[in-house]
Amino acid sequence: MKKVIFLSFALFMLMGSFIANAQNAKKQETKKTTTPKIEVYYFHFSQRCATCHAVEDNSKLAVTSLYPEKVKIGEYSFKGVNLDEASSKTIAAKLGISGQTLLVISGDKKVDITSKAFMYAHDPIKIKAEIKKAVESVLIR
Repeated sequence: MKKVIFLSFALFMLMGSFIANAQNAKKQETKKTTTPKIEVYYFHFSQRCATCHAVEDNSKLAVTSLYPEKVKIGEYSFKGVNLDEASSKTIAAKLGISGQTLLVISGDKKVDITSKAFMYAHDPIKIKAEIKKAVESVLIR
């Protein structure tokens, strides 16, 4: 009788081990297949010039035209953030932003492309190329 109880207990423990390993493997597979979220932020103030508007418009157009499917399902996003609004203070403080800035962010990785964005503000093709490079950069790191 003791042998039956011991064998039952051993079998139970062995099955538990297999189940735990299978669940861990499934969790690791899920982690590997998740796509990183990309957020493109354009921080600005209420009073803006034509170049500031062009940076926002062309950056938003670049994100939506480069990654339409990912934008549609919410994996990639573009957000204009007005630094004069109280609701923007938290995100600006979290990211260390105090002025006009164009950032590409994925998790804790971020690329500041503000200078390139203003240099190419009125050239949608070049600003699109800069955003694409920044997105690829945060995905590789």
